[in-house]
Amino acid sequence: MGISRRTFLKGSIVAGAGAAAAAALGGCAPAASEGGSGSTSAAGSSNGIGKHTWEVAPEPITDIAETKDYDIVIVGGGLAGNSAAEAAARNGAKVALLERTESIQIRGVDVAAIGSNWKLENGVNIDIDTACMLLYQWSNQTVNYNLLRTWAEQTGPVFNYIEEMVGKQGISMVSALSGTAKYGWETLPERWRIYPDAVSFVKGDEVGTVRPDGKEVNWTLGEALNKSATDSGAEYFFNTHAEQLVGNAEGGITGVIATGEDGKYVQFNASKGVILATGDISGNQEMVDAWAPICNRSDAFIYTPQGANTGDGILMGSWAGAAISKSPAAPMVHQFTPSSYTFNLTAFIMSWLAVNKNGERYGAEIPFEPYLTNARMNTPGDMAWSVFDADYPKYVQQQWPTKYETWLDGIEEEMEKRIESGELYKADTLEELAEQIGVPADKLKESVEGYNAMYQKGEDTRFGVPAQFLSEVKTAPFYATPLVCSTLTIPFGLHVNEDSQVCTEEDAPIKGLFAIGNVQGDFFGKDYPVHCPGISHGRCVTFGQLVGEALAKDSVLTELIAS
Repeated sequence: MGISRRTFLKGSIVAGAGAAAAAALGGCAPAASEGGSGSTSAAGSSNGIGKHTWEVAPEPITDIAETKDYDIVIVGGGLAGNSAAEAAARNGAKVALLERTESIQIRGVDVAAIGSNWKLENGVNIDIDTACMLLYQWSNQTVNYNLLRTWAEQTGPVFNYIEEMVGKQGISMVSALSGTAKYGWETLPERWRIYPDAVSFVKGDEVGTVRPDGKEVNWTLGEALNKSATDSGAEYFFNTHAEQLVGNAEGGITGVIATGEDGKYVQFNASKGVILATGDISGNQEMVDAWAPICNRSDAFIYTPQGANTGDGILMGSWAGAAISKSPAAPMVHQFTPSSYTFNLTAFIMSWLAVNKNGERYGAEIPFEPYLTNARMNTPGDMAWSVFDADYPKYVQQQWPTKYETWLDGIEEEMEKRIESGELYKADTLEELAEQIGVPADKLKESVEGYNAMYQKGEDTRFGVPAQFLSEVKTAPFYATPLVCSTLTIPFGLHVNEDSQVCTEEDAPIKGLFAIGNVQGDFFGKDYPVHCPGISHGRCVTFGQLVGEALAKDSVLTELIAS
């Protein structure tokens, strides 16, 4: 009996839809951060003086139980940290990597490898000028163009080495495996262009996004970096939470104080430098509220492990005098949740007519992530639906001419499961469909008529969806599925220069302090760009290699490249 039977709420479908449907929308929320002197408030400025946590430095930690000496100390065991550890140790440095969880932490499927030999040998030669222009324009020119340029020009040489390194471990590079790697989109107008720049790393005959052990395939790359790093002598300290930096902006940074596995403070001295690779801010509610509040309207926070990334690099850097990124946060929000990811007729894969709770079309439906998810999260009631008809196989083939057979494989059985769980609605008339999803029937019919007219004309005069991605809604039965959104990560970090060296508000580099990965500021701005899939993981590996090697050689990134 309409939406009251299956109420669509943020993060879940309840009241009749069943547990399976609730799971489809993730049921996740940002976890509160851990305690300890380096932790952050989970709910706004709670320090009693009206300032954010990063604006008020805690008392210096003095009860040091042990001191350890290294050339380079890296904080964070993700792709960026492991890449830096591998490069630094391989080039002779004594390296310590501190990770607050019990193991390295890797996620994702694709890694940008623009300009690499593998891409060139497979016929992919992307114009760097155009790619950098699109990425820079995406941020409204708020980011550091030279950082983009360094990534684009140096990723090729870096991944030539990475291919050689993983090959020795029986690992192969293959074309990117995830649904965000949209092959054929490089010929679309610049607004919608997506380059085939990414790769995935697999062992043997693996072909899926998830390995047999349940881990996403980027773990294969992360484990290879970790092995090479440890083989070269890098030491890893797990369950070790970095709390404060040793030193300040004026005198430079000479180390890190961390809580060890036994709960005691350990000072890790770093004669060459400290590299922060602490990840994003999605596990810190105070930072989300301050810098990316739109993410509070997504259906799920699906970064794993939940709450692991609480902006520690921003906290430690700010307390030592570093400036925060001069470009705004760039949330990575995609139109799927853990359950809906495997359903190929959702808005993650397909461009269907999208209507809000008023039954009105409200934006471009092409699965070009930020356009689609931002519009959804700003609709009335923060809810929307994708609508299509019985001719869906025709439009799957039209939109995905080289991949439609994959998307349609087993789809009828999958649709029946989704109808049963309440994640897909089916009706013989538009009026009945409107009642099921709780939108005004007259408005839905009006939206359908207008959308159909644009399909017939071959031009979307309202929102500019390319003709290839338009469809008609005219043949019963009719279907609707929730248009969902998940926050994957929120890249935002410290202000850096062209060497990825952390700087003060006055742009003065802080001796001995560097930031890479999602805590590297000034690289993304406003929204996560999708012109170059895998760019987030790609910059982790690229800047990790460059900064790690440069520090090992008593140099900086730009000098390393110039030499």
